[in-house]
Amino acid sequence: MRHAPAHLLVLLVAAVCLTACGRGRVIPEHKMTQIFMEMFLADTWLRDNPEARKVADTTLFFDPIFRRHGYTFKDYDLSIHYYLDRPDRFGKILTATSAGLEAEFERLQEIIDAERIHQEALDRYRRLYRPHDFSKDSLRWAEPRILWPVTDSVAASATRKKHLFN
Repeated sequence: MRHAPAHLLVLLVAAVCLTACGRGRVIPEHKMTQIFMEMFLADTWLRDNPEARKVADTTLFFDPIFRRHGYTFKDYDLSIHYYLDRPDRFGKILTATSAGLEAEFERLQEIIDAERIHQEALDRYRRLYRPHDFSKDSLRWAEPRILWPVTDSVAASATRKKHLFN
């Protein structure tokens, strides 16, 4: 009879775990912000690619985002209900999401601006470039040793010493 309470305790813990695991878990606010940002960007991509929109199942479309952060759709659904019951915390998540998207937009805009400046410089250099015809250049047909003389450094050094001491 001594072991019955221990078995009962194990069964009770297992039942609680199974119930809790089946229910999902609440995603922390900072993770929800990251997930919302990625979902917004993915949704924007989907809006801009209508051919993909036809085959995308909206519930499965975001699953890779949830998995990347270690959560499931069930966790996300539970978290949405949890934060909707706490509007002040949900408002903070949405504000942080908006600020994060604005920062990402500014970062990408800087990259686009730098690329535009680089492209303008390349275009200027392309306009200045004039092809030259070197087919009649006398050096083109010269022996390689005339253009790049090959010297034996040991022999040249001995010759110089000989001239210095004579």
